[in-house]
Parts: sequence; structure tokens; C-alpha cells
Amino acid sequence: MKRIYTLFFAVMLLPFLVVLNGCDETTSGGSGAIDLGRGEPNILESVLALSVHEDRPDGITDTFSAEVNDQVYLWLLWENIDESHTVEVSWFSPEDDLDDPPFWNEERTISSTTGEKITWFYIDAPKGGLSGDQFATGEWFVEIFLDGLFERSHLFYVE
Repeated sequence: MKRIYTLFFAVMLLPFLVVLNGCDETTSGGSGAIDLGRGEPNILESVLALSVHEDRPDGITDTFSAEVNDQVYLWLLWENIDESHTVEVSWFSPEDDLDDPPFWNEERTISSTTGEKITWFYIDAPKGGLSGDQFATGEWFVEIFLDGLFERSHLFYVE
């Protein structure tokens, strides 16, 4: 009888041991999902480019040359822009610490009669900075906010 209780106890304890061992910290991955509010303004597409020509990005890239490029463009296509909204774009240089203010910050109020809007922002290479009259080399990033809420960011490189 004692053996039956031991076996029963072992069988009952086994699933708990499997669960505990399954919670190993060496695993990685996961996912998440959220429903957007119907008609909520959002970015359909955004790219970095060498320029903007006839309202379209020209030379889409995430790598720029410090010696050749004197501007970096951020092009955005918005949807559900049915009232006035404020877009804020902040550019960060590799020469700055994360707590430093952005290299360049710009705000723009947008609205649309069709619900869609194309906007673009750009930065010029600094004049006479630590890197001379060119962009600092390294990893840059730009953050995009709509009405004070973070929308997305882009990393780009200047070589």
C-alpha cells in the first residue's frame, strides 16, 4: 500500500517538475498583439532617403556617407489624419550621450482633407562641428512622435 502512495505521489508531482524545469531562463522569444482603434492616425510607411523628389523618397537607404551626403531625409506616409495633429521628429547623433538633447528637433502640425498625408523632415550636416562640415560617423537614430506619443524610430549609419 505504501508503494501505491509513493507511486501516486510521484505521478502527481511529475507535472509540477516538468513545468518548473520548463521555465528555464535560457529560452528566448515571444510575441504580442494589440488592436488599433478604428480610424486611429498611424504611419503606413516611413523611410530614410538621400532626398525627396516630387514628394517621393529618392535613394532609400539606411547608410549615408559623411563625405558625400550633406542631408538625411525622413519620409513618412500617414493615414487617418482627419484632424489637426502634431508630428515631432528628434534626430540623435552618435557624438551625444543618451541623456543629451537631440542633435535636431522639429515639430510640425499636419491635417488632411483626404485622410492621408505625406510629410518629410531632414537634417543638414553640421557646420564646423567635431567632425568638420560633415555628419559624425557612427550609428544615428531618429524618433517620431504623433501628438506626444511615440510612433517609431529608425537607426541609420554614417560611414
